[in-house]
Amino acid sequence: MKRREFLKDSVIGATGLVAAGSGLLNPTILTAARTQKNTSAGELSFFPQYVQRGQGAKLLDWAYATDSNWDSFHSNITANEGGVKISDAAGQKKFGIDVRWNVEDFGYLFLTADNGGKYYELPAEGKSTELNLNLELAKSRVLRNRRRLKKLQKDSRWEPSTETKGLVDLSDEYYHDARKLSIKDIKCGQYAQKSLNYALYASEAMELDNAHYLITQQGHRPDFFMGCDARSFIQMDPELFMERFTEIYNYATITHYNLSGYYQDFERVEGQKEFGLRQEVFNQLKRNNITVEGRPLYWPYKSVTPDWLRNKSYDQLLLYIEDHVRKTVGHYGDGMYAWEVVNESHDWANELQLKPDQITQVTKLACEVAKDTNPNVGRLINNCCPFAEYVQLKKWGELDAKYPQRTPHQFMQDLVDAEVDFTITGQQMYFPYRDLQDTILLVERLEEFGRPVQLTEVGASSGPTKESINSGRLEMPTEPYIWRRPWDEELQADWLEGLYTLAYSKPWIEAVNWYDFVDPYSWIKTGGMLRSTAGEPKASYHRLLKLQNEWKAL
Repeated sequence: MKRREFLKDSVIGATGLVAAGSGLLNPTILTAARTQKNTSAGELSFFPQYVQRGQGAKLLDWAYATDSNWDSFHSNITANEGGVKISDAAGQKKFGIDVRWNVEDFGYLFLTADNGGKYYELPAEGKSTELNLNLELAKSRVLRNRRRLKKLQKDSRWEPSTETKGLVDLSDEYYHDARKLSIKDIKCGQYAQKSLNYALYASEAMELDNAHYLITQQGHRPDFFMGCDARSFIQMDPELFMERFTEIYNYATITHYNLSGYYQDFERVEGQKEFGLRQEVFNQLKRNNITVEGRPLYWPYKSVTPDWLRNKSYDQLLLYIEDHVRKTVGHYGDGMYAWEVVNESHDWANELQLKPDQITQVTKLACEVAKDTNPNVGRLINNCCPFAEYVQLKKWGELDAKYPQRTPHQFMQDLVDAEVDFTITGQQMYFPYRDLQDTILLVERLEEFGRPVQLTEVGASSGPTKESINSGRLEMPTEPYIWRRPWDEELQADWLEGLYTLAYSKPWIEAVNWYDFVDPYSWIKTGGMLRSTAGEPKASYHRLLKLQNEWKAL
C-alpha cells in the first residue's frame, strides 16, 4: 500500500484526524538533498604555530567545515599535528573551518575561522594555498567582534564598558602587529595568539555587558521558566527534594523513557504504559505550583529504545506513534504545560534508521495527534548537539549514518517548510566546548522560527571530587582546561550565571532547564546543583538563587 493511502486509511481515518486540508494527507518528500556531488579542487591548508607554553594538547586531531550559515557539512577536511587541510568542500563554494585549539589563559575550545566573515574558497584544481592558522583564527574573531559590537550598539543603544572597550582594543592591536609580519615568522603566531586570547575575553564581555543592560531595561520577567528534570524525587528523600527544588525552580520535566536505567520504565512491554510513579511526581509538583512538561513522546536513542520498537517498519511506526501520543498526552489532560514531541531526531538519534523525510513525517504526525488530543498543551521539538559536529563524523549516536544528515537548524527549517505544527523550539546546551559568544550566536539563529525558545537541557561539570575520583566516575583531567580554568564549583556557577544572564535578556527565550539536580546522578559528571542526596547545595545553586533575587528586585 502506498504511504499516502496507508496514512489515510490506517492511521488518520480511524482517529478523526482527517480534516479538510490536513497536511498529513499529502505527505511529500520534504527534505531536499543537503550535499551536492563532491567536487575536488585544489588544496587549502592552515599551518599552526605552536606558541603555547604547556606540554598538553594544542590542536585536536579532527576538524569540520561549516557553510556561510554556520551549518556543518561533511567534507574531506583533516587535522593533525601538521595542520588542517581541505580539498573537497562537498560543493560548498564558501565555507569556514572549525577546529579545537588551545588558547592558553582562556581555554581549549572549538573556534571558527571564516576569513574575517568573507569565508574561504578552494583554489583551482592543481593549485594550493597555505594560511597561518593562528592568524586566521585571530582575524576571524577580531573582525567578528567589530561587527558584533556595532550591531549590539545599534539594536539597543547600549554602550560597552571601559573593560570591554579595552579588551577589544588590545585584541585589535595585537592582530595588526601580527599582520605586519610574514606568516612564517614565529612572532606572527605569537601576536596572533595574544590577539585571539584578548578577543575571546572581549567576545564574552560585550555579550554579558549588553545582556545586563537589556535586563535592566526590560525589568523582571515573572513568566520566565527556570527548571530541571524531576527524577531526583526518587533519588533522594522526596520532602528534601521538594524543599530544595521549589526554592530555585518554577518548572520541571518528567521523563517518559520506554527504557530507563534510573527510573521506572515507561513502556518496556509494548502497550503497557507505567504512569504510576510519574503520576505521583506530577501530583506533588502541581501541589507546589510547579509548571510541568512531559518528555519525550518519541526518542529513538539506543539506550531507551526496546527491540519491539527498534524492529518496527516505517508504516508500523506510524501506527504506534498515533496510538502512543494519543494515550500519553491524553492521560494528563490539561495538566502539562507542554510535551516534548520528539527528542534528538535531527538525524542524530535514529535507531530505526529512518530517512530524513520519514523523520520529518513522523514529527508531523506526532504533532498533529498531540494537538488533536489536547490543543491547549504546547508541542516542543528538542534538539541536541547545537554545533552539529556529528555531520562530519557521519554518526547517528553510536550508529554509522546511512543518509545525509541535517544540523538542528536545518531540521527545524524543514519542519517549518513542511508546516509541522510545533509551538516551542527547544535546544540543548550542555557546555558546548565553545565560548559564550559562540553559544548565544547559535541560539539567536532559532529566533527566526517565530516560536518561543527553550534551552531545554543545559549543564556543566563542577570538577572532580574525592568521591568521583575514588569511584572512577570523574578523574583528574589530563588535557588542558576547557574554559577559564579547570572545572570547580565556582567555575560551574560562573558558566551558569553567564548562560542564564544571556538567556534572560532575550524576550523570545522562555526557559532554561538545568540537567541535572543531584550528584552522582547527573548526566554531566558532577554536573548537579546538589553535591549529594543529602541535599548540600553547590555554589551554582546559590548563584542561581542570587540571580533570581536580583532580577525580582528590578
